[in-house]
Amino acid sequence: MKTADGVQDRSLVFDGRSLLTVKDSAQRITGNQPFTLAIWVNPYKIGKTQQMIAARHQYSLDQRNWGWMIDKDKRFRLYVWQGKWVTVDCDKAPEPGHWHLVAVQLRSDAAELWVNGEIAGSVPLKQPLRPTSTMLTFAGVNDDGHIRQNFRGALDQATWFDRELTSAEMKDLYHPVTATHDVPAPAKPVSLWDETSTLPTAAELPQITGVRFGVIKPYEFSKDGYRFLHGVALGFHQGRLYASFGHNQGGENTDTEQARVCHSDDDGQTWSEVTTMDSGDEPGIGVSHGVFHSHGGKFWAFHGAYSGTMQNVHTRAYLLDQTTGTWTPKGTVIEGGFWPMQQPIRMNDGNWIMSGLRVGNGNPAAVAISHGDDFTDWDLIVIPQGEEIGNMWGEATVFVDGATVVNLSRFGAEATALRATSDDYGRTWTASRPSNLPMATSKPYTGTLSTGQHYLVGTTAANNGGRRSPLTIAVTRPNETLFSKVFVIRHAVFSDGPGESHPKAKLSYPYAIEHAGNLYVGYSNSGGGVGRVGSGRELWNNNSAELAVIPIKSLTAP
Repeated sequence: MKTADGVQDRSLVFDGRSLLTVKDSAQRITGNQPFTLAIWVNPYKIGKTQQMIAARHQYSLDQRNWGWMIDKDKRFRLYVWQGKWVTVDCDKAPEPGHWHLVAVQLRSDAAELWVNGEIAGSVPLKQPLRPTSTMLTFAGVNDDGHIRQNFRGALDQATWFDRELTSAEMKDLYHPVTATHDVPAPAKPVSLWDETSTLPTAAELPQITGVRFGVIKPYEFSKDGYRFLHGVALGFHQGRLYASFGHNQGGENTDTEQARVCHSDDDGQTWSEVTTMDSGDEPGIGVSHGVFHSHGGKFWAFHGAYSGTMQNVHTRAYLLDQTTGTWTPKGTVIEGGFWPMQQPIRMNDGNWIMSGLRVGNGNPAAVAISHGDDFTDWDLIVIPQGEEIGNMWGEATVFVDGATVVNLSRFGAEATALRATSDDYGRTWTASRPSNLPMATSKPYTGTLSTGQHYLVGTTAANNGGRRSPLTIAVTRPNETLFSKVFVIRHAVFSDGPGESHPKAKLSYPYAIEHAGNLYVGYSNSGGGVGRVGSGRELWNNNSAELAVIPIKSLTAP
């Protein structure tokens, strides 16, 4: 955060990473007290993302109240919670670099949005606002420690009134401001998609034939009491296929999370009962999803763990006891906020690279690099963020070509893949920057096939936004680095089964391994959330774990 010329004197400039919290505002603002709040807004970048100007929300704690933003369609929009979101918007887009006075008035029976001294619209309030302990924030939302919907631009002169104002008073708040801010031109996206190829919409994408589907672990809350399931990992070891995931009888990323595992002896057609690898028996510790690694006759697992709700994130290692089938803890092997997202990949320098997320300080992508074949000793390398990125949720994946490593990561704010590269085996990196490849705001997974093609599993389609379906795989031509074709693995509606089918199903958090001429893809399926009860984090990612087995020969690119 820095300062710049304001409406009068200086304004605060927000870089898309920070926000302001109004101290003691939770005690000062009661749920149903009429008020008026006006603030001068100078946006630098509009479109593609939601940028919150002022709000009282903690979505993950089911504390939704009110907030107004510049929405994805470039409009000022007020959101008020009435058991569902009701909205008021302005029909004119703001102009980057120019000052606009945006005001919200919550009356006893209606909420109003005002822009530059004129009322943009109102919406009736049919029920009182819920009491909340959430504080007022500017330039973003502090969602139980996760900073979301950050604003990029300048804010000035926020004024609060503990009452309704008359229309004349609302008009008098505004006066024209001719001073402007210089807004940097957006950087050109880096290349991940071959622009000589046309990227179709989801409905136009070709579907892979010959795919075999299966269910690793169905959602069975009434049977086993587990709600959250996410982060499927797959690994073959001595002919047996293993699957693991984060599992929780409470809500996502809370300290009751467990690393759970099962196996298949018939190539993923049937699965054993699920057992617990680590339940985080220490007080306040949760252990969640991770990755597998088979090497030298040993089978390793590396899992993200944390205290409380995503605090003190670290990576724990486990080694399979092949005699008993149990997992022996090897302790914390990577600290500093690292959570692994992809199995280790051998590099030509003799070390292994494992990509993931560094939780905290903007949540950038990161990699861990082994010391040879010692899988208890890793160096954490955090990948820098481009200035235009702001906060992200940098769940990342890499593919390796000699000394060159390409990192693809989730943006979080936009449905676009971020790209960074290293030419020294992952030791130093260019900054993560937006690419020209659309990708849902979800964890991606990439790798290199035996054909020499790189692949990316996630959701990639034209004009699909952040929607986590269909599940797709993008591929390059052999020995090239730009993706040139995308296939559908499966759509959300899949009436032939097996697996859950629903128009709103989210197919996400993939993991892929090649084995015996096939690519095995594990993924989460939300099933549309039908019939699942709870609130706040209890509603997040209550998934089934599913499997798709794809013949490698079907993944050719023109």
